[in-house]
Amino acid sequence: MENQILFKTVCLAIFVLLTLCLSPHVPASAATPTQKVILDTDIGDDIDDAYALALVASAPHVRLLGVTTTWGETHKRAQIAAKLLAVMGRPDVPVYAGRVGGSPIRRQWDWARGFHSPAICSEDAVTFLKAQIDRAPGQITLIGIGPMVNLGDLVTRYPEVRPKIRRIVLMAGAVYVGYNNRPPAVPEWNVRCDPAAARAVFTSGVPLVMAGLEVTTMMQLDLERQKRLFADGTPATDALAALTNLWGGGTPTLFDVVAAAYALSHPFCDAERRRVVVDEDGLTRLTDGPPNVTVLVHPRPDKFLDWYVSTLRAQANPHPGI
Repeated sequence: MENQILFKTVCLAIFVLLTLCLSPHVPASAATPTQKVILDTDIGDDIDDAYALALVASAPHVRLLGVTTTWGETHKRAQIAAKLLAVMGRPDVPVYAGRVGGSPIRRQWDWARGFHSPAICSEDAVTFLKAQIDRAPGQITLIGIGPMVNLGDLVTRYPEVRPKIRRIVLMAGAVYVGYNNRPPAVPEWNVRCDPAAARAVFTSGVPLVMAGLEVTTMMQLDLERQKRLFADGTPATDALAALTNLWGGGTPTLFDVVAAAYALSHPFCDAERRRVVVDEDGLTRLTDGPPNVTVLVHPRPDKFLDWYVSTLRAQANPHPGI
């Protein structure tokens, strides 16, 4: 009797082993390929840039090749970005400052004042962008969440890189509504700051995605969601809480996070192919002709905001539930 039981146990074990060995297996890396991205940001003015950087820096299956800073005091912006990355355990991500302008940075820089890191590189942001795109043609998504100084310089100074860029996902523009989420459209900040740079990007022929005011103005991180996010007390959420306090603008609107999430394959809206032109005053306007932009429309705010809070809590906390 004991021999029969032993024989059946051995047979079952062999069956299970053969089943495991012969079953098709797809490696995680093949099932979810790594995306290569670079974030171009004016972190330090509105607070949404910090929330977007926190998402991109902690996202699985994303290789953040670097961060470039744009608009005004770009070196101070680089300090904020580098410190947030260091706090999140990502000192490996290099940060490059773009062309310096006259717009002064706001109070968020107090959080990073005096911060030094080897991750802050002396090389020009546009030179870095070109080198990365040349190294991996057709593979890199640029996420632009600030005025398009660096991106405009890139496609103007180095037009040969245009066909090598996989796509550019922008938080920029408005074609249907203004900041009050009602018609008419108005010049959006990231375009209005440098219409010439925006025009260079929109006419570059690079595949573009536009997360404009149509899908961003309603993405307000209300107090209850802030409490859920900050309650974990992780280095990342503590940093966001401190920066939000210094920003002092009331309820954060996660404009930039919509573009970052879409670039990372998390759409919370629909999309339509349209032709968009940039006027002298920075208005992005629909016109007839072949489409040059994927315009995001019909947002789903509650789903997006709940997803962001739960996702960042999970990604930024190595020990959830503790």
